Amino acid sequence: MNRLKLALRVLFDGSFAATVQALGTTEDSAEAPAKIEAPVAPPKPARSEAIALLETLQREARLVDFVKESIDAYADAQVGAAVREIHRDCGTVLERLFAIRPILHETEGSQVEIAADCDAGRIRLTGNVTGERPPSGKLAHHGWEAQNCELPEWTGSDEAANVLAPAEVEV
Repeated sequence: MNRLKLALRVLFDGSFAATVQALGTTEDSAEAPAKIEAPVAPPKPARSEAIALLETLQREARLVDFVKESIDAYADAQVGAAVREIHRDCGTVLERLFAIRPILHETEGSQVEIAADCDAGRIRLTGNVTGERPPSGKLAHHGWEAQNCELPEWTGSDEAANVLAPAEVEV
């Protein structure tokens, strides 16, 4: 089975076939065999993860369209109806890509214990913070953390790497 795979690779991969052919030439001339290097895949086009997220929010929730359009001419009821749909769709995207969960599960406004060794990146103390860390405080916001990060992989061209939504032309 391995020979069949090798034969197919020689047939369909020109650079690999050239390497194999060079090996055969080296053996015939009784020189030391050349070092065989695996073919290198071409580099993937570069795309910012921030662009990937914006593109997904635009495609699935029309977020960029909504933010870039002036809403001054619309009645509050029209804006509210649009916001509900965009809000729902953006939430769906964020849940699918990041599985966002609260850091603290207590109710906002409740008294919470603060561990002496708590990470300042996870729990920020606000208000009158002086001296030693207090043992408790009132929860102003429960915070958010991503349980996951599944951004779509970019497979397009370098020229389209910054495109959030392609222009559409009806013919």
